[in-house]
This record gives sequence, structure tokens and C-alpha cells, in this order.
Amino acid sequence: MAKKIQRETIFQIGAIVLTVAAFGAAVFAVSKMITAKNPNPDGSNPYETGSKVRTTLTYNGKDYALKDDMEVIMIIGVDDYEVMGDNGKNINQSQADVIYVYAIDHASKTYKALQINRDTMTGVNTFSNAGADTGIEQMQICLAHAYGRNDNERCRNMMDAVSGLIYDIPIDHYISLTMAAIPVFNDQVGGVTVTIPEDMTAVDPAFREGATITLHGDQAERFVRSRMSLANDTNSFRMRRQQIFLDSWMAKAAELMESDTSFSFDLIMALSDYMVSDMTANQLSDFSSRQAEYQDLGTVTPEGELIDDDYNAFREFHVDYDDLEAKVIDIFYDEVSP
Repeated sequence: MAKKIQRETIFQIGAIVLTVAAFGAAVFAVSKMITAKNPNPDGSNPYETGSKVRTTLTYNGKDYALKDDMEVIMIIGVDDYEVMGDNGKNINQSQADVIYVYAIDHASKTYKALQINRDTMTGVNTFSNAGADTGIEQMQICLAHAYGRNDNERCRNMMDAVSGLIYDIPIDHYISLTMAAIPVFNDQVGGVTVTIPEDMTAVDPAFREGATITLHGDQAERFVRSRMSLANDTNSFRMRRQQIFLDSWMAKAAELMESDTSFSFDLIMALSDYMVSDMTANQLSDFSSRQAEYQDLGTVTPEGELIDDDYNAFREFHVDYDDLEAKVIDIFYDEVSP
């Protein structure tokens, strides 16, 4: 059962801080957008939620098997339209702004992350406000988190959508953090210094293109999350800023971890009211410890085509399934020797 991380468990999970911080700040750079090459004329994904997990397959004439000793964890950053918890509604306004999947290969002691664009169109389990199952509908994957009466149900619906998108790869656990925690991350390191990549004065007069400033308080959230009010209002630009913020944050956090023995504890204490997971405190600590010990193989983002609906201010990202399948096989499968 999912549970909010309580303060009495904090002593056991200090090591998780860098893992959660990396995700909470929103992560990694956007890949280039290219024209999708979906072999299905109707735009559907033949491996969406509901099909059987494929343990073996043949790809480009070679046989592959799903890795046996792999743990898969979905990490999401949730927007702040809804308060976390059980509000009694089955349809909410809470969406997943940041989505990525950690594939931890215990056999090779490596891990790799797959970042998913929040606007990716895919099959999502939907429900009426009374809780009736209304079937699978094609929509932005971020909306999967809008269905469910509580944090547990919303995150599990998100897991179903993500698993369906990535060819039914089983997902073992989730970690969710509300994006309201961004100022907490920022201020716990004394402010994050960034260079503004493009003009953002529409959201803050200090955000002039080329300006180098140290973010404080809500400025951090405006830098990381702002989109609609900007001239460049794409999710790609937002993901680029998340990368800038993350790189700077991690550099300062690493210094503080070395010089201040209470840093991890203090940050976890500050984050405890924002974080939700179906993992126990010991599992969270183990996850973080392994990340420190295992080799990071980097993060990849599926390519695809971004379609703008200017009239409705609506965006759809149509993933390139050829590219996605190649990345999924690379991350989650081993080639089987003949």
C-alpha cells in the first residue's frame, strides 16, 4: 500500500536524498523531435495496456530475453492542482509533469533511465467520477495521474499507462513527489545559480536571456515549470531548463554532502510532506545506496513528433515507435546466444 513518508522513518532513508532531488528538480535534456514513423495508420500503439508481457522476442533477426535480475522504478513529479491524499474523487486535476523510468540491472550493477515526454499520446485507463471503469482512451500520458481517489490509485494508474507505452515492461515500484517541493530543493542548497537560456521576463523581470542569477524561493519553481506565458512555450524548452537546474543543483548538493553531515537529513525532513511511494523506507534507502554504487549509463528520451493545436492550446507528442522499441530492447533485454 502506498504511504506518505512519515517523519519517524526519515532516519532510515537519508541516502535517498540525491535520487529524489535529481527527479524532483526535473531531469535531463530533451531529445530532438523528428517525424514519427508509426507503422499503424490509426496512430495506435499495438503494445498498449492490456497485452501480455513479452519475456522473449525477435528483433532485427536476433533473439532477446527480458533481463531476469532487473528492478524497474517509475519516478514522477506531480503538479500542484490537487492536494495529495484521498479527496474522494475519481477524476482530479493532478497531472504528472515529470515522468521517467529507472531500469536497475543488478546483474551488471548498472542503471539507465528512460525519460517520457508528458504530452506523449498513449492508452490510459479512465474512470467515471463515481469510480466506474470507462475503458482505455488515447490521451496525454500525464493525464493518467488524474484518475484515482488517492495517491496510491493515481500512481498505479500512471504505472499502467507507462508500462503499456513501453511494451508492457513490468514496473515494480513508484516514487512520486509534488512539484511544490522545487523551492525546497533550491533553498536547501542556498539557492541554485543558473544562466537564463532564452528570454523569460514574462514570468520574472530578472529572467533576461544570458543573465546569470541565483534562484531563491518561488523563483526556482518559475524557472523550472513556467511554460504557457513564455514566447517559447514548448515542453521541450521546459525540459531544457530542468536540465540546467539539475546540473547546478547536483554540483552544490555534492559539495554540501561532503562538508555538512546533516545535509541529507535536513533535506529529507524538508521533503517528507511532499513525497509518496509504495516502497518501504528500507527499500528507498537500498535504491539510493545502489545508485551510489552502480554505474550510471545515462538517460534516453524517445524521439517523436510534436503536434501543436494552436486553437485549443493543446499539444500532442506522437512517439516514434521504431525508436522507442529500439531503446526499450537496449535497456530491458539481453540478446540470447544461438
